[in-house]
Amino acid sequence: MKTKVMLKAALVVMMAGSSLADWPQWRGSNRDGKSAETGLLKQWPKDGPPLAWRNDKLGGGYSAPSIAAGQMYGMSNRGPSQVVWALSEADGKELWAARLGRAVTEGMRQGSEGPGCTPTVDGKLLYVVGAGGTVACLQTADGKIVWQHSMTRDFGGRVPTWRYQESPLIDGDKVICTPGAEDALLVALDKRTGKTIWKTQMGSGSSGGASESGSGSGASGSSGAAGRSGGRGSATGARDSNSPAGVAGTKDPGLFMCEHWGMSAFSCKIPNGKYTAKLYFAEMYRGITGPGQRVFSFTVQGRQFKDFDIWAKAGGPRRAYVETVPVEVTNGEFRIVFTPKVENPAINAIEIIPQAKAATGAATIRIQAGSIAPFTDSKGQVWQAERGFEGGRMSNVGRRGFRPSGVGGRPGGFSRGRGGAGAGYASAIAIDVAGQRQYVQVTANSVVAVSASDGKFLWRYDRPANTHRINCTTPLFHDGHIFAASAYGAGGGLVKLTKDAGGGVQAEEVFFTRDMQNHHGGVILHDGCLYGANGGNEGGALVCLDFKTGKTLWDRRADEGRRAKGSLAFADGRLYYRMENGTVVLIEPNGKQYVEHGRFEQPDRTRSPAWTHPVIANGKLYIRDQSLLLCYDVKAK
Repeated sequence: MKTKVMLKAALVVMMAGSSLADWPQWRGSNRDGKSAETGLLKQWPKDGPPLAWRNDKLGGGYSAPSIAAGQMYGMSNRGPSQVVWALSEADGKELWAARLGRAVTEGMRQGSEGPGCTPTVDGKLLYVVGAGGTVACLQTADGKIVWQHSMTRDFGGRVPTWRYQESPLIDGDKVICTPGAEDALLVALDKRTGKTIWKTQMGSGSSGGASESGSGSGASGSSGAAGRSGGRGSATGARDSNSPAGVAGTKDPGLFMCEHWGMSAFSCKIPNGKYTAKLYFAEMYRGITGPGQRVFSFTVQGRQFKDFDIWAKAGGPRRAYVETVPVEVTNGEFRIVFTPKVENPAINAIEIIPQAKAATGAATIRIQAGSIAPFTDSKGQVWQAERGFEGGRMSNVGRRGFRPSGVGGRPGGFSRGRGGAGAGYASAIAIDVAGQRQYVQVTANSVVAVSASDGKFLWRYDRPANTHRINCTTPLFHDGHIFAASAYGAGGGLVKLTKDAGGGVQAEEVFFTRDMQNHHGGVILHDGCLYGANGGNEGGALVCLDFKTGKTLWDRRADEGRRAKGSLAFADGRLYYRMENGTVVLIEPNGKQYVEHGRFEQPDRTRSPAWTHPVIANGKLYIRDQSLLLCYDVKAK
């Protein structure tokens, strides 16, 4: 009986026309990263498994292939066009390529080589989401487009900073995707016609939830999530307040409500002479919970401040700290260079005050980092909107609903406010729990669940969603529980889903850990152990957690270093781990220790990070590196 229930609760039903050994969509048949195939190599030869074939003409992109009925599908940028392509599974030769629209490269540089969507195959049709938000249905036979919509024009979505990266979910007669708009957070489309079936609406006062939450959803009136220690608590609570009054140690808390983070430098032209530079800091990011979690160095006119920790300097979160530095300018430029160590550098304001009679013609410069308008302090002094930063991003950490402009003035930037909707970079899953079919998705702000029948909001869980709005990892469902995680100082949390007294769904936190800050490599559950890379832009390594408690069972950082972050897939009792540098490793799942059964270095590596997930189907392992697709024979002889 239990087996039948688990099968019923599978995330997505097996795609029509595909076999158990196929890989017809993102993360495999059940969207859990696991293949049902058997008879594969348990140990690799010294140089890795033999190469069956290669295709080096795909075009740029991170789209992992989907495989069904003898064909494989993916997406790429080719010159000015964004295309969907089909290859022969037997030899990798291209069967067709269909233009979806122009190549979308706006936004941040990372990932701009091409789209990241894995096409979803459903019998004679396949479904894609383009980087600019085009949702399309194509024929598998020839790539002819059956219908298409724009998530921006048709549903009011906003292209995320790193573009849409979602792989659409097919469930029954519906296509599920995430425009991220206030009145269309998720949408369900008829998979045959593209007609809108329902849209999930966000409430104007919600914090990642929705006004149409259904009876007894448990999303309203909650006192907040559990404490940072990982104890139990409601998973539906909103984030803590970002009111200006919450900043201690200053008469001008509003000065600390904006920041610039992730920058490499700041500079401005000023007359030569002696100055007093004041750098204003406060740890406002809720993902930082103690000293040592944001550490960076900076050099002010040649004077170095090494391993600077805002939390340690200020004595805690939301406390103002000012670093005063006497400097001398001799080349007409004042300059600060920032170097990250743990997390990203961040600063709230910069003040440059000329010393008396030392800098002829110089005036005091006051800049509020991250602001888009001048700020007047308690003394009546005006701080100019930010300028002079090299790299990084602006954030307003204290005003709900603030949305700074994106790169180059384009829309799509993000803030750390929790209000409103917004698409993340993850892909939805379908589950059956508490007597109801639900779609679970990680948005820009939260983990949310909606009713499969009408799209109404059911529950949300905020803690795994980082406040940078960069949430990429597909949630994982098992035995009535959801696990979700993200990087950028957040972590991973497990919630138990139950039916509440009002007939709705209650999400109760079981644990939360910062030892699974999974960036975008995915997590795998096997025999009660959760595997995945822990770490974001600062690097990371493979870790193993106890799924029930969140306890760390082992961590590979000591052996591999922090540059061993990667993505995962599973088949026939082995983990296939692909590091961002291109190394591919075969690992035996083991909760007591790390057990490796071979590794190899991918040939002809590009300079782009190896972010595309490995795929295993019909005795083959597929590794994509931009235009190059490598097919390895991993079938046991």
